[in-house]
Amino acid sequence: MAYQINLLPWREEQRTKYKQRFILMLILGVMLSVFSQWGVAQFLEQQTIQQEERNRSLKNRVAFLNEELKGLNEIGKQHEEILTRLEAVELLQHNRNQTTQLLNVLPVMIDEGIYLNKVRMHERQVEIKGFSDSNARLASMLDKLERSPHISSVEMHSIVSGEKIFGHDMSRFEVSFRLLSLRKENEEEKDNG
Repeated sequence: MAYQINLLPWREEQRTKYKQRFILMLILGVMLSVFSQWGVAQFLEQQTIQQEERNRSLKNRVAFLNEELKGLNEIGKQHEEILTRLEAVELLQHNRNQTTQLLNVLPVMIDEGIYLNKVRMHERQVEIKGFSDSNARLASMLDKLERSPHISSVEMHSIVSGEKIFGHDMSRFEVSFRLLSLRKENEEEKDNG
């Protein structure tokens, strides 16, 4: 029996093939790793760019809305100023009719034989000074003042009898009352009606 001895360097060739295969696999692995990292980096960079664009768009929108909000705040302030002015004008309109209201009320309240020499009005408080030829007429005037829906807080401050005026015995008097606002009268009429 003859032994065959292979003297060819087959182990070295096999080692060289394994080495070449290992290096090839290593190079392929490195290339695959580099390529996948590059792909992931590109993907993340694209995502970053898109997010920055979204952020920029949102910042622009927020700035635009802030400007609109400032405009709305200014409009709100103007609205409040207009309402304040409107209330002031309404009050002036209402108060300018006080004198007319007083002059409409007085002739109805003052009987013949009663003479006024001073009528003073401060805001809605009215003071009347005058003369009367009899105390009965003064009592009638006070009764009318107290019953009037246009007047409140009637007070007789003084009655001085026995003064000679125009050659007749007269009584000097001082009365004060509060003239009710037309607004209050209208509200009372609405409540009653």
